[in-house]
Order: sequence, then C-alpha cells, then structure tokens
Amino acid sequence: MKKTLLLLIYVLLISCTEKQRVFQNTTTSRIDSTLKYFEKSKNVDLPLKTQYELTEKAFKLGSTIPSDTLFLRILYQKNWLHFSLGQYDSLIKYDKVLRRLSEELKNELFLARQNYLMGYYYEAIAQKPDSSFLRYNNSRNYFQRLNDSVWIGKNLLSMGIVQKNQSDFFGSKETLTEALQYLDRGNKNDVASAFSTLGTNHRKLYNYKDAEEFYLNAIALTESEENSVGIKNNLAATYIDNGEFARAAKLLNEIADNSSLKIKSSQYARVLDNLAYATWLSHKSTNKESFLRPLNLRKQANDKRGMLSSYTHLGEYYSQLNPTKAAKYLDSVIQISKLIKAPRAELDALKYKMELFPNRIALRDRYIFLQDSLYKHELKVKTQFAKYKYDDRIKQESILRLEKENAEAELEAEKERNIRYWFLGGTVLLVIVLGIGYYSNRQRIKRLKAQNRADRVEASFATEAALSQRLHDDFGAGLHHLMLMVQSKADPEKVLDELDKLYQQSRDFSREINAVDTGVNFKEALYSMLDSHKPEETRLLIVGGKDISWQSLNNVTKITLYKVLRELFINMSKHSQASLVTLNLMHHAKELEIRYSDNGVGIDTSKGFEKNGLFITEKRMEAIGGTITFESDQDKGFKSVIKIPNY
Repeated sequence: MKKTLLLLIYVLLISCTEKQRVFQNTTTSRIDSTLKYFEKSKNVDLPLKTQYELTEKAFKLGSTIPSDTLFLRILYQKNWLHFSLGQYDSLIKYDKVLRRLSEELKNELFLARQNYLMGYYYEAIAQKPDSSFLRYNNSRNYFQRLNDSVWIGKNLLSMGIVQKNQSDFFGSKETLTEALQYLDRGNKNDVASAFSTLGTNHRKLYNYKDAEEFYLNAIALTESEENSVGIKNNLAATYIDNGEFARAAKLLNEIADNSSLKIKSSQYARVLDNLAYATWLSHKSTNKESFLRPLNLRKQANDKRGMLSSYTHLGEYYSQLNPTKAAKYLDSVIQISKLIKAPRAELDALKYKMELFPNRIALRDRYIFLQDSLYKHELKVKTQFAKYKYDDRIKQESILRLEKENAEAELEAEKERNIRYWFLGGTVLLVIVLGIGYYSNRQRIKRLKAQNRADRVEASFATEAALSQRLHDDFGAGLHHLMLMVQSKADPEKVLDELDKLYQQSRDFSREINAVDTGVNFKEALYSMLDSHKPEETRLLIVGGKDISWQSLNNVTKITLYKVLRELFINMSKHSQASLVTLNLMHHAKELEIRYSDNGVGIDTSKGFEKNGLFITEKRMEAIGGTITFESDQDKGFKSVIKIPNY
C-alpha cells in the first residue's frame, strides 16, 4: 500500500513538472514570436499598412503572455499607427487600454508618451484645445517625474501654441518662457518654434518691436527652409500691422523670389496675398490679379483659412472701387468662418461691412453679439487654461507634499529603527564591555591582592631582616662587649651601667616593633616618634599638619605612614648629620602627599637601598598602593616624596 502511494505521488510530481516545463517553453516561444513581429513593425521603410499588420500580430501574441514593458511598447506602436492611418476611434479605445495597463505596471514613460500623442490628436485632428492642453500637461508631469527635460520643454511648447491659437497670448508667453528653460538648445527647430510663437503673441498684443526681435531670432535659428519662409511671412505681417508697408513688401518680394518656395504651396499663396496687400496699402498701383492669383491657389489646395485672408483683402480692396463687390467677398468670409468656426474672421468682415453699410442695424447687432461672445469665449479659455495650470500646480504640490511627508515618515521610521538597532547594539556592547570590565576587574583585584600579599610578605621579610641586622649590630654588639667586661672582671658598677644601657636599648627596640596607636592620639604619637628619633641638635619643622584630617585615614595607612617616616628619621639620625629636617604635609582630592627634606650629607641613590632601611619604605608603600621617591646627591641633602592614595 505504501509503495503504491509513493508511486502515485511520484507520478503526480513528474506530471506537474512536465506541465510546468511545457508551459514555460510555450511562453518563451510566444515572447520570441511577439518580439520578432514587433521589431519588424518598427521598420519605417515599410508602408504604414504593413507596419500596422505586423503590429497587430505582435499585439495578439502579446495579449496571451503576462503583461510587461514589451506589451506596453506594442500598444503604444499600435496607437501611433491608428493615429497615422486616421483610425481615430481605435486610437481613443486603445488609449484607455494603454493608460490602464501603464498605471497597473506603474510605467510612467508610456503614460507620458501616450498623453503627448493624444494631446497632438486633440490639437490637430479633434480640435479640442482644452483636451489637448490637458493631455499635454499630463505628459509634461510624467516626463517631469522621469527628469526628462527635453520632453518637458516639448510639451510646454505645444501647450503654449494651443494657448496662442485660442488667443490666450499672455498665458502663452508665460508657458513658452518656461518651455525655453527646458528645450534642448541643440534642437534649433524647437527653440525657433518657441521664438516664433512668442513673436506672434507680441504681435497680437501690439508689441511690434518685441515681435520683430523674436521673429528674427527664430529665423536665425531654424534649420528648415519651409519654417523660415513661414516665420518671414509672419514678420512681414508684423510690418504691415505696424504700418511699415515698404519693409513688408521688400521682405515679401525676397521670399517670393526664393527658388526653394514651391509655386503651388499654400505658403507661396500666403506670400503673394500679403505682398499684394502690402503694396496696395502703400498706395502703389495694384491690380485685382495680384489678389485673385493667391485666392485661386488656395481654392485649389482647399485652404479655407487662407481663403478667409484672401476674401478679406479683396473686400478691403473693393471697398472704395466697388462696394457691392466688396460686400460679396466679405459675405464669403462670413460664410467660410461659420463653416470652419473662425468667429474672429467673421468679426473682421462685419467691421468692414458696417463701414460699407453704416445704417444696417442687423450688421451692428451681429457685430456686437459676436464681439461679446468672442470676449466671453476667450475669457473662458484663458480662465480654463489658468485653472488647468493652477489645479495642476496644486495637485503637484499636493503630490510633492505627500511624497515629502511619506519620505519624512519613512525617514523618521528609519531613524527609530536605527535608534532601536543602535540601542540594542549599544546594550549588547555595553553588556559585553561591562562583562569584560567586570572579568578584567576581578582578575586585576586578584592580581593586586596576590601582589599585595607578596609585597606585604616581602616587606615583612625585609623588616625582619632589618630588625635582625639591628639586633646583631646594636644589641648583639653591646651584649658581646658586656660579656668581655664580665670575663675581664671589670668594675661591677661599669658592668651594671652597661647592663642598664642594654635594658633601655631593648625597651626602645620593643617599642619600635610594637603596634602603632592608630586612635585619636595618632597625630601626637607620630609627632612624638619623630621627635624621639631625631638628634638633639637637629631642628624639626612640620608644615600643614593642622590641615590634615588624621581621623579620615584608615589604620593601614596610619601604620604604614608611621613606620615609613620612622625609617626615614632613623636613616637621617644615623647618616645625614642634618641640622634641619622639614616635613610638608598636603592633602589633595585623591591622595595624601608628604614631602621630606633635610640638609644633611645626602646619599648616592644610584646604588639602591638594598642594604639600607630605605628599601623597606619602598616595599611598605607598594603594599598599600602608594609611592615613595628619593632625590639626593652626595653632600647636597636628602629629599623624599610620599604619596598615599584614598585620602
């Protein structure tokens, strides 16, 4: 039974693994095929229809694999081809699909590109300036997050052109000025377009000098001959508006003589029409053919906006020669302006007709109505554009504020985490340090105790050796002398005197090795001992004794100090021949310092104190953690500094 169960599990595992391998292989194959069709579709040398067919194959295969950047690239290519082939319904449909997937994948690059494409669609095709402006602005924001300054500038340039076309000249100037901060100066055509549009804004605002300067800058920058002709034409129109008809005619003649200008182009028709108009305004002889030729060219090209300009100029031309004919041309202006929704052209035509027929109330009423409507519309457009920019600025500020708050919150959380980590690490380190310190201190205490015991034993041995030496040198020698006196049957009185001296000597010796009085009378006992161990002819001077709190000294310190000073004074009385001994007692925060000095013959400290009682003093001080130093030269007195801790 168990073998059967194990076999079944093994078969299931093998089956699942095989299915997974087949699925992975299939997915990989689809991705390869999708990529192959997509790469072929990007060949610009192929007809648009062929590019579209290849893109559709890539799209169908790509829709069966997990969504990633490749599928977004295919979708964007598909939308661009829908636009290029005039399939606008499909463009709008898949615009929504691309935006949804880009938002799901958080891919701001394709959101930026798609919004720019749709901005251009609403500007050039659908002619919805508010939608165009909004999509360009959205694209600008996405490119701003991507730090792509060139495309930020391109979007601002397009927004400025939309504002200019909607007569928002002040708003357009502001947007284009911002665009110039981002545009790539290496792309001269974009910069020239910004300058040219700024020139048009200033022209419409009657700032002809500034308009001329911007147009000249644009002409100097543009690398396109066709764009150069258009900008020069605008400059000539500026001269006409400013009453400089001769300058306008001269410039237009130069353009018309340019062999690169196509004879049948709408640009050529515009040059001819403006040239005829400037010549007529300068009161030079101008025949009707000068106006009719550009009109016919525009009719052939179905250039309705150009036809508006030609009919308006013909209306002005015939206003004095033939008012009835002038009215017909102006009526054509009104008819076409309504057809292509160009109310300002109708307003200009109505103004000229009112001059022809001043008593027609209907013309005046239509003019006033249209003028009010245009004013309201332009005000609405300006307000709308301003609102878009204001709302967008508030939105961006809100996003930045939220990002800043999130960043600050994250930073604060990171700080708190770091503080916790540092606190934990510090605690662990502190525990380790304390543990090491505690262990080291324990070991040190053990070493010090061991060393202290050794020092005490060594000091005890040294003391015993010194006492033994003194017993031998002093008491032993006296006892030997007494024995010789007894053997020689010396005078009994002398023997008794010598015996009394030995008795007194033994009592003094006993007092030296007996316990030291460490009670309240320690100071008096110390001073008494010092006085008893100095020769009678030697003067003792003690400084600072009153400042010492003797009761605060522990008993070990008192005994050690007592015996060390006694050794110094014994050494002084035996060897120094000093007439003055000074003790300077000073208390510090952590130690008691005693400075000893005499004016005796001194000793040679370089030879050490092994055979001298001073060697014992060093051992005693080491035993309690204190120090004693000596300074002396032969015949220059003797000095010593004693430092005892824990005072």
